[in-house]
Amino acid sequence: MLDYKVYTKRLFLMFAILLMVTASYVYYFSKYYPLPVTSRISFDAKIKFIREHIDTKMIDTIVVGSSIGLNDVQGPYLEKASSEVAHVLNLSVYEASPVQVEQLLALVDAFPHLKRVIYSVQFSDFQHTTHFQNYHPKVLKKYMAHSLNPMQTFKVVFDASKDLPFLIHRQKEWAHKHGRNNDFSYLGFDHTGSVPLHIYGKDIIQSRWKNPHGSRHLPEAFNALDRMSKKMQEEGIYFYFVQQPYRQALIKKYPHVPAELNWFLDKATKIVQKNGGFVFSLYKELPLDDRYFADRSHLNDKGSILAAEAIGKFIDTHEK
Repeated sequence: MLDYKVYTKRLFLMFAILLMVTASYVYYFSKYYPLPVTSRISFDAKIKFIREHIDTKMIDTIVVGSSIGLNDVQGPYLEKASSEVAHVLNLSVYEASPVQVEQLLALVDAFPHLKRVIYSVQFSDFQHTTHFQNYHPKVLKKYMAHSLNPMQTFKVVFDASKDLPFLIHRQKEWAHKHGRNNDFSYLGFDHTGSVPLHIYGKDIIQSRWKNPHGSRHLPEAFNALDRMSKKMQEEGIYFYFVQQPYRQALIKKYPHVPAELNWFLDKATKIVQKNGGFVFSLYKELPLDDRYFADRSHLNDKGSILAAEAIGKFIDTHEK
């Protein structure tokens, strides 16, 4: 039988080796892949991007929306189109409900020179009121700005790394699921955090191209819009509510689609303008044809350039 001391030393050595291997893997993972510090992979990727590439003191314009590549605003073109906009950050995440957008805007304090927020919206967003789970904006703001002390940073990384099989799974699926610009789940950011999507032809998902959205809207979604626009007014930040465009073929074919778009626009306008915000309808002002759409309500990389330029001109008109 092994001597007790020898057994203890071997056990300790095995534990030390395991700990070193685990720590090395977590370090490697955090360098090349987004740690799961939130409940959404696109949010995790955005947090990593901000930590590594964004000077929070430079940002004057934040874009939020229910997706990253599909919110119809390419930051670099917005910066070029507007004389008022200098440095854009796209803070959008996948499938964010208005309540989650409100939660995202709890992070604006991390950007001390923020002047405006652009909420890029499709009417189907207001059919959901999901929340981020285990969401800690105070910690995330400091984590993004590298202002946590070493022990606090270690705790964030440690908590995000407890589930090693999850990290391994995320690493395996990353390139295929999030590394192609012809896929709706692409997470290749430009310098503003936007994701131009090159979705054309066979890459278009036909069910999302041919079938219109339903007509359900939830009161709590509009309540969230009221709260977030009021908060921006109180903080002296311009709030722009931008209604995304819609495929003309569906507008013409289904009578309920223009009715819903107009009803949604009217209701949102009353809320936003009551709180001092601005409303800009791309559905009304930018009736693009199918060459510019990735699906029924989202623009491809060519269409989102035109949308960003239109938004930039709208901002200049209202801030000069």
